[in-house]
Amino acid sequence: MPRDPATDYLRAVREGELPPDLPARTAGRVLGPDIEAQSFHRVMFVDERELASFYADFTVLLDVVGRLPHLLAGGSTAAFGALTDVPAVLRPMLAGTELPALVPYGRADLIHDGTRFKVLELGLSPAVGAAERTPWLPAIMQDPAFRSFAERHGLRHPDPIAALLDLLRTMETTRTGHDAEPTGQAEVLMVEATGALAEWADDWRPLGECLEAYSDRPLRARLAEVADLHEPDGTVADHVAGVTHLLRLFNLTELAEEPDPVLAWERLHPAPGSAMPPMVTSPVHDLYNSKACLALVWLPEVQDALTDGERAALRRILPETTYVDAATDLTGFVRDRAHTILKPTTLARGEGTVAGWTVDDGTWRAALASAAENGRHIAQRRVVQRAEPGFDTDGVTERDWYAVWGMHYGPKGFTGFSCRLTTVPGAVVRGITNVLLAPVLLHPGA
Repeated sequence: MPRDPATDYLRAVREGELPPDLPARTAGRVLGPDIEAQSFHRVMFVDERELASFYADFTVLLDVVGRLPHLLAGGSTAAFGALTDVPAVLRPMLAGTELPALVPYGRADLIHDGTRFKVLELGLSPAVGAAERTPWLPAIMQDPAFRSFAERHGLRHPDPIAALLDLLRTMETTRTGHDAEPTGQAEVLMVEATGALAEWADDWRPLGECLEAYSDRPLRARLAEVADLHEPDGTVADHVAGVTHLLRLFNLTELAEEPDPVLAWERLHPAPGSAMPPMVTSPVHDLYNSKACLALVWLPEVQDALTDGERAALRRILPETTYVDAATDLTGFVRDRAHTILKPTTLARGEGTVAGWTVDDGTWRAALASAAENGRHIAQRRVVQRAEPGFDTDGVTERDWYAVWGMHYGPKGFTGFSCRLTTVPGAVVRGITNVLLAPVLLHPGA
């Protein structure tokens, strides 16, 4: 058996054993023309043994992040919110809000440096993309031209949608207080920020379709906005009362931009006994998803509370990360421009990110000065990507590509991968606008 499926895949394409457009033609059939046009020319692969080692360290990171409110803020939601840059308009509400336990569900952004995966962002939220591309994987595995290749390498694919369905079921069980099998149709209302669906409805609709298709019981998913949840008098809207779950697609920053964020907050945190269905997960849970947490875990008072094994796990997978504010000495970051990336703590999709190696000295100094003045930023040590072998866009010429991996995970552990690739090493990936997308399969390793 060839040891490396990536090398063997390229050989198989060169020799005509595999079609050169397998991912694209499969995406066109099951996902539509947009993904077909954005498809990378080959399947990507992850070694399951390497993944198991990485994920053991990743669970340590999640555990430490979940302990941060108690290690740094005495368990106070308000104090932890200040540390994680909750928008100012929402902070008064935190004092009366219970701190939720960390729910391990999301899509972490990773880079492989040639020795192991490194964590760039936790993506600890239900509002993450790429799970909607789950049908791509079984479609490729079932392709007659690919079947013998998959068998030769022992390939398999996990299922991010199953993880989300498990999370919905866990919430339902928790709410009812017993482990009985839920009965009847599940009604999932996927909730965006007010006014956001005009831009994002087409991006989220495939996720709802996947939930309906993959559920082992009748399930209906539909889209709504925060403003749709209540009548003008504040009562729960009639079309919401029968919903079993609210799937939150907005974050705290977007909640702060609601027409009346205080009113929206109050309506999203109803009193016990309200007809409002449970939300996956509460908006307050975004405190854990702030990129500030990746800097907080490096603080001496946190490190001193960890075991030697926990500290070693963090060092293996998390680049050195520092919170940047007015008290930060910028000297080292100015000097290490080529090795440092600056990120806002609470924005998403690469917004506001400045990679030092992509700008000149003046631009970098200005970005650091602005971050120090305003706070709400982290400086993270650059992770240099390993090269991924592939073909150029002509489908013939071989060249290197560079990947950002999206690792999906849920309460039961790892649930899948997505992958975005570019020809430029160290490029800042902003959503899926400057990349090609690839399906990812697991192999047992050599």
